[in-house]
Amino acid sequence: MLKKILVTLGVILGVALAALAVVVATRQHLTFDAPYPDVSASADTTVIARGRYVVRDLANCANCHGDQSRKTTIAESRDVPLSGGFVFDIPPGKFYARNITPDSLSGLGAVSDGAIARALRYGVGHDGRALLPFMEMQGLSDEDLVAVVSYLRSQTPVRNVVPMHTYSLLGKVVRATVLSKPVGPRETPPVATPHGATVENGRYLVESVALCGSCHTQRNMMTGAFTGPHLGGATGFEKDSTGHSWSPPNITSDPTTGRAGMMNEDGFVARFRAGRIFAHSPMPWEGFRNLSDDDLRAIYRYLKTVPPVHQDVGPPEVMAKK
Repeated sequence: MLKKILVTLGVILGVALAALAVVVATRQHLTFDAPYPDVSASADTTVIARGRYVVRDLANCANCHGDQSRKTTIAESRDVPLSGGFVFDIPPGKFYARNITPDSLSGLGAVSDGAIARALRYGVGHDGRALLPFMEMQGLSDEDLVAVVSYLRSQTPVRNVVPMHTYSLLGKVVRATVLSKPVGPRETPPVATPHGATVENGRYLVESVALCGSCHTQRNMMTGAFTGPHLGGATGFEKDSTGHSWSPPNITSDPTTGRAGMMNEDGFVARFRAGRIFAHSPMPWEGFRNLSDDDLRAIYRYLKTVPPVHQDVGPPEVMAKK
């Protein structure tokens, strides 16, 4: 009797695993429909300048999309080619930042303006597949979508064929389940870009452009899902080439553990102007120190409105053990 029960359970388990394998295999190349934003690249120098500010300083796109053979130049915040190649080597697989120069073969040269805008806003690539949720800029205003596309179009094309993503077995399961659908905006994005030292502008910059929560909130490294309190800090965020790990601090207004609570507005601005202190910090200080005073003050004023989180994630840098 026991033998029959074990055999039956084995058969059921085998059928279940086979069914899962079929589901996973058939859901690797799903495609989705999403609207194309009404976006056309502009040749207006003011629009392009705003796009550069978003791409180079606020969003620091070069950190991943920049030419990886010029890491020192990237760290100095110079305009390196956005030819891609950075690899996210994580449990679900190896994922490569794409070439986003206007090269027609290996970059965005053959991709329409609307398709670039759709990728940013709705997470759907030009081939209809769901993009990995690494670029959480779905809330960009209509004006900034135009500015970003215009700036990308203004760059010099660079031929650099980036490898395709490679998924581990775990990654294929995640791709077929948790990450099977594209991620769109949480709310209707603004038409016009907010400006000035206002809470509204600060919220826009923190949540939709600079993406502070992407690092300063604890997340599951398997799925990318947030698991900790918003902007309350994260541990074990990244290891650099020497093996040091980083813990982005709590930046809420908690008076004892939050950066926005432990400094005043002028001190906050001064800290950004000072730039890099920790040599290998993943924080893109070189771009952030170029932000306007209004934008820095707006960010601070918004952070002061975020619910305080009492959480100390420890020192920002943990030295590798020898």
